[in-house]
Amino acid sequence: MNLRDLLLRIRALVAPRRVERELDDELAFHIERETQKHISSGLSPIDARTRALARFGPVPLAADQCRDARGTGFVDDLARDIFYALRTFRRAPLSALTIVATVALGLGLVTAVFAVYSVFMLRVDAVRSPGELFAVQMVQRAGPGTDPYVFFTRDDYDAMRRETSVFTDAFAIQDYAGPVEGRLARAAFVSGNFFQLLGVQAALGRPLLPEDDERGAARPVIVLSGVGWRKLFRGDRTVIGRTVVINGAPHEIVGVMRDGFRGLGITPPDYWAPLALAEQSRDEATGPTDKNIVEVIGRLKPAISREAARAALALWVSGRPEFNRRPGSPMQVRLTPRQGTLSFDDIETQLLFVPLFFAFGLILMIGCANVANLLLARGLSRQREIGIRLSLGASRPRIIRQLLTESLLLALAAAACALLVSRLFLEGALSAVMTTIPPDFVAAVSLLNLAAPAADWRLLMFLVAGAVVSTVFFGLAPALQATRLDLVRVARGEVTRDARPRRARRSLIAVQVAASALLLICAAIFLRGAFAAATTDPGVRTSDTVMVNIDDEARRAANLQILRAHPLVAIVAASSPSKRGVIETSVSPSRMSVDQLAASSEYFTVIGLDLVSGRGFTQAERTADAGVVVVSQSIARQLWPGGGGIGQVVRLEVASSTSPGGPLLSAAEARSAKVARSLTVIGIVRDRGRASEKSHPVYLPTGPESPGTELLLRVRGNPEQARMALLERLTGLDPAFGILTLRTTSGMQTYLLQIAFGLTVVLGGLALVLTVSGLFSVLSYLVEQQAKEIGVRMALGAATKHVAELVLSQSLRPVGIGLAAGGALATAVAIVLMTTPAGAEIAAVVDVFDPAAYAASALVIATASLIAVSVPTLRAARIDPIAILRKD
Repeated sequence: MNLRDLLLRIRALVAPRRVERELDDELAFHIERETQKHISSGLSPIDARTRALARFGPVPLAADQCRDARGTGFVDDLARDIFYALRTFRRAPLSALTIVATVALGLGLVTAVFAVYSVFMLRVDAVRSPGELFAVQMVQRAGPGTDPYVFFTRDDYDAMRRETSVFTDAFAIQDYAGPVEGRLARAAFVSGNFFQLLGVQAALGRPLLPEDDERGAARPVIVLSGVGWRKLFRGDRTVIGRTVVINGAPHEIVGVMRDGFRGLGITPPDYWAPLALAEQSRDEATGPTDKNIVEVIGRLKPAISREAARAALALWVSGRPEFNRRPGSPMQVRLTPRQGTLSFDDIETQLLFVPLFFAFGLILMIGCANVANLLLARGLSRQREIGIRLSLGASRPRIIRQLLTESLLLALAAAACALLVSRLFLEGALSAVMTTIPPDFVAAVSLLNLAAPAADWRLLMFLVAGAVVSTVFFGLAPALQATRLDLVRVARGEVTRDARPRRARRSLIAVQVAASALLLICAAIFLRGAFAAATTDPGVRTSDTVMVNIDDEARRAANLQILRAHPLVAIVAASSPSKRGVIETSVSPSRMSVDQLAASSEYFTVIGLDLVSGRGFTQAERTADAGVVVVSQSIARQLWPGGGGIGQVVRLEVASSTSPGGPLLSAAEARSAKVARSLTVIGIVRDRGRASEKSHPVYLPTGPESPGTELLLRVRGNPEQARMALLERLTGLDPAFGILTLRTTSGMQTYLLQIAFGLTVVLGGLALVLTVSGLFSVLSYLVEQQAKEIGVRMALGAATKHVAELVLSQSLRPVGIGLAAGGALATAVAIVLMTTPAGAEIAAVVDVFDPAAYAASALVIATASLIAVSVPTLRAARIDPIAILRKD
């Protein structure tokens, strides 16, 4: 098909009367030309007209041949199919609305997941030539389990701009969070060429300029994002020129960016400020030795390939001594596309969407199965109509196309409704999260500027594709089955009874029940997990403990001094995140996997872990070089069943490049696959409740002064009031602070399980409602269609019990098969889940093979199914055979 044919078909669709008039005129012209030709050869006008008509044949047939040759016949048939489908919907509006609502619900939920996926992975930021933007990353592996990324400083960024020529220009960016006139806001410090390089202009005022970012003389100005403008100033258009206080200093608002500009982030910050302001504020607080870590993003020159640019930057990095002094493997340079989306190389992030698509897709599958079952049942009532059309010469493909057109129109209407469903679902989910999240985390979540994604062309294309796929799922099988008729029997008015529709209906019911069972089992598992997490003793003291994270290591000593002097702080302890390792004794080959934690001498007192035997760390034992270790009871029981673990020497292998709380290891140690050391057991501490069932911790010494450790504070009085007082005291000096109560952090596990339970129970409930409604509607329709057969059976002496058994047999068997399949599928999913790291973490919190969850879900589905089939069964049992026979 060429462009001319496509244009003709489009004209035939949008202006059918004009195209038909032109076709009639063209045929009349050719017939007249042929008539004049015969007149000039000596025939009379009447004979010439007759011969011309004989030459072209019947005019309607010639017109059809012309339409087929031009391809406009397909458009004409499509228009007829559409009008015929609309007339069909008008005759049965309730059935059409039911189909639209069912498909819209499932398609809307899947669209909601795709909308989030689109924001993270597909929706490129609205900047000039985003495909030319690449982030420069330096990677070096110093040892197993270490962070491989080496970060740039502002000095490195300036040197790269001066000494390399792979980019037309590059900018630096640094994320930041702090108060704006008392309200916590998310910001980005950027170099002065940020907006100029991206090619964006402000909606109000002006963007930042290079002269705003002069080092040592930066202007205290900010530019608001569209989100920050509404969040902080309620969209006030007179905000330009206003002065606001940020961290105690006045800043002038010089611009507001347009909506849709995110600054190459997944979500936009509230405002942008010159990068030099961050340097000035840190220099005033900590001195010029503090380095600002920045991300560097450049616009690649058109004539330079990505590989050539990477090689040139690697050569530049190899010539800088500050990078080459670091121990470890050779430095590598990566160029990662930065377009305002997550990288497609991040497989773990993409895999997070797989269970969501699967769970929400189950709802769509159940809805399609429900609609297919309904269409199969409706096919019985349309046998006479379809049989007559086939008898009059319509081909089977033509009838199938007509039925698929009806299904596609319903699916497109459902897609339009699905857009609204997805929007309502996302806004409802965000509102539910923001209203139920623990108060300590509200500020952190609100900083992300979360909002329901707006519709764009990707979302619309996904909806159209979803409508087409849904049409195939729920419309193709009924269309094929409806056209498989015995025309002789249909002509006599007999309804064809075929075993294949029954098998199809039962299979669809079984599929629906299996999907419902899977979702309800997941909901029950998460519910029991959340209940267990909420009622189980966490094993540590949470009532008066506060956690403090220090991101600015240069201010650690000053902040420690403030905390120790604060009247609400009783004890200051420290710990570091756990790392996996292996421990073995020196007297036996026993080896076991452990979790290594670094803990200060005050740690066990603060969190309430009692020593079973031995002693804890002393003040002199502040690093792992002290050669001592404290182990948990679970480890002692396995390594020394007879007791006597105190004083034993163990060998600890840990995948790490640093000693917890100690100095950097040598380059030879860092390059080794495992770091092993011999340690003396000085104490055995009790297990941390349920957590020790899955993990076996060992504790090495550290101190609050050690970089990278988090602080644990025993506070006096109410821990929440103490947290707020400390937050108010410390964030005024250092905004890079996070303070949480231990009760809140331990409760986050329960909250996440509650979120998972709420989501799965909503999906499971929807699946159950769709399954039950589908079962009820199909059985009710079949009872209505089988009224004559049931009446004859009862007239011939069939008991009411036998009639009820007949109706029940049409539903209970596929329900039982679906329950068995759903349980087997849930078990298979749990087994596969256990093989993944994320699944292992989930299994550590919940019992994925909980028999009570499986049994409760099966009981709920069986009860709901019995209720659904009871009404059609009673209706069938009450059929009056005399009335049925008299009507026929």
